[in-house]
Amino acid sequence: MIITIDGLVATGKGTTAQGVARELGYTYIDTGAMYRAAAWYAREYDLLDAPDERLAAVLDEFQMQFVRNEDTHHDDMWIDGVNRESEIRSTDLALVMRPVVVCRPLRERLVTLQQEFGRVSNIVADGRDVGTVVFPDAEYKYFLTCDLDVRLQRRVKQLEAQWLAVNQDAIRREIIQRDETDYLGPDAVNKKAPDAQVIDTTSLTIEEQIQMIVDDVRRDWVTI
Repeated sequence: MIITIDGLVATGKGTTAQGVARELGYTYIDTGAMYRAAAWYAREYDLLDAPDERLAAVLDEFQMQFVRNEDTHHDDMWIDGVNRESEIRSTDLALVMRPVVVCRPLRERLVTLQQEFGRVSNIVADGRDVGTVVFPDAEYKYFLTCDLDVRLQRRVKQLEAQWLAVNQDAIRREIIQRDETDYLGPDAVNKKAPDAQVIDTTSLTIEEQIQMIVDDVRRDWVTI
């Protein structure tokens, strides 16, 4: 069983996906963190402007691993044995990620890694391309939307909870830029799956978002 949860920036898709996975006993895959890890490494070694094949090769140069953080109950991204969760979530990294996002050879390699997860267990996946490219045949697909101002405040709270510095103007620019880059602009690299169920999370709590999807899946279990 594969469930994909995609959506605009700061709609709570990551937290929702984790909650759904927990409630159903499935494995959670944070595909966005994998892109962020590649971008973090490329930036560290001044490779963001490298040719596509060189940029894709960074995946051979470091090891990424999800490790459960018992304090936050979150699967943190570790790079070469070091917890880099806070670094990969920073706003300044998000603003320079486009070379990684549009690098086709790198995207293809990450998609292959993500699909391997889906072959061995029931999963809930969120992030880039999950309902269109990575798992086009997923049994359940959801796409989350939300008002911009609500997303801004959610993103601010998320960063403050991680004790990270917050610049609301920069965060707003990040959200708008990523909306255009990922989904809305003419050159957007990702699109909503045509068969994805749209959920507007503007007036929903995270718990309500999770429960809505869990109930949807379990309802089909009963009818089956």
